[in-house]
Amino acid sequence: MTKIKKVAVCGAGGTMGAGIALVAARGGLETICFDRSAEGLARSRKAAEKFLGKSVERGRMSLEESQAILDRMTDQTELSALADCDLIIEAIFENLEAKQALFGELDGICKPETIFASNTSTLSITQIASGCGREDRVVGMHFCLPAQMMKLIEMSRGLNTSDETFQTSWDWTETVGQLPVETQDKPGFILNALLVPFNNDVIRAIEAGLASPEDIDTAIKSGLGYKMGPCTLLDLIGLDTQILLGEAFYPITLDRRASVPPLLRRMVAAGKLGNKSGQGLLIGSASERAENAPDFQIHQSGESRSFPAGDAFVSRAKEAGEVSIHLGGGFKPDTTQTAVLVELDTECLGVHTSEDMGREGSNTVGFARYRNGNDAPSSLIELVRQPGTDPAALRAARDIFETSGFDVVVCSDQPGRIVDRLVRPKYNDALRFLDEGLASAEDMDQTCRMGLGYPDGLIERVTRGGLGRHHDITCAIYDMTGQQGYAPARRSVVAKTREIQGKS
Repeated sequence: MTKIKKVAVCGAGGTMGAGIALVAARGGLETICFDRSAEGLARSRKAAEKFLGKSVERGRMSLEESQAILDRMTDQTELSALADCDLIIEAIFENLEAKQALFGELDGICKPETIFASNTSTLSITQIASGCGREDRVVGMHFCLPAQMMKLIEMSRGLNTSDETFQTSWDWTETVGQLPVETQDKPGFILNALLVPFNNDVIRAIEAGLASPEDIDTAIKSGLGYKMGPCTLLDLIGLDTQILLGEAFYPITLDRRASVPPLLRRMVAAGKLGNKSGQGLLIGSASERAENAPDFQIHQSGESRSFPAGDAFVSRAKEAGEVSIHLGGGFKPDTTQTAVLVELDTECLGVHTSEDMGREGSNTVGFARYRNGNDAPSSLIELVRQPGTDPAALRAARDIFETSGFDVVVCSDQPGRIVDRLVRPKYNDALRFLDEGLASAEDMDQTCRMGLGYPDGLIERVTRGGLGRHHDITCAIYDMTGQQGYAPARRSVVAKTREIQGKS
């Protein structure tokens, strides 16, 4: 088995390549940073010095350790300098022909036992390896951005990758302190197969007027516990980058959700690229939380998912108030109230208020406290408005919940509201990937936690919330939208069938 002692990173003048080079050098290996641009390498060297300098300042390493890492990194602009490397990691731009050409050129330069690894996020390892002369020694090694901070690496085999090559590469990732997971050689692997369509769903939801980008981020963070909202992430990675990912992913999968949304193209055309241009999806700031709220009374006709028995919020209710809150059904309109709040499940608010060609609206406001199955309810309240909803009623609803300590967002009367509208297709994807053998449930969940920063894995979360419950929610949204992403995954159909049949 090959012992990896010397590593080269091709494309080290870019952000991803520079981070991978740091990982290798930090792991104690002699590392060649290759790029055709000397200017790019110089920028990467400065970035590495800055990153390591901050690590020293924070006490994570000594100055001597920082300098030793830099000393192990050598900049090169000539490909011939990589001849005696044991492992070469390609991190150039996402183009199949370019990656194939690079590996073909390297094959004529490097020793026969050298392993070639590709950091591709969307392309086939088998195709990248084809024609390079050593298909058995090519492996997928997808780092997460930023590589020097994210531990996860998605490892994939091409059809011709040898067991020895894969195991040697796997062992190397662990040696340098990374966490590998195994995935099949399929478009997007795990991370991008889940993330690219999800990010596009977010863009389409904004374009459809579901909610503001700020409220979408609040809903996802508060309801699901994500460290970063999707709009913040899109601004961070760049809206132009999301287009490139979609353009690479869609032709391979023909998944409509992976296709580039029109709003995304318009924003990029207008120069709104995200953080890199200073303009992106997030343009507003969080509004100040309410300090005072009107009195409210509660009418309970059945079990409430938002406020189960003993919930502290219910104890704040008065015998009379200018706002009525209906829990567990039994809604009745009342025009004498400032606001009438009706708890929703999977239905739209229009079920209770009727609809009149977009002119509907009143003092009635829908709401739901997000809850994953029988987990404890979250701190998120999703308020639902209609086109003609009285602003005073909406304000009163927000004030009541905010003064009770909830995170409040507002969305239009669309199926699934914000959280279920966006997350349920992703749960379906994860369940289908499990059926297809893309990766194990453990590796998919590990990717979500370590690569995406989620508090729990998608399989873990949807299973804990109940596959039967997932079936009911996705069916309700699918019936109203007809969008294929909400068609319930096989495992949820099976679970619902067993539930109906009374089987454990």
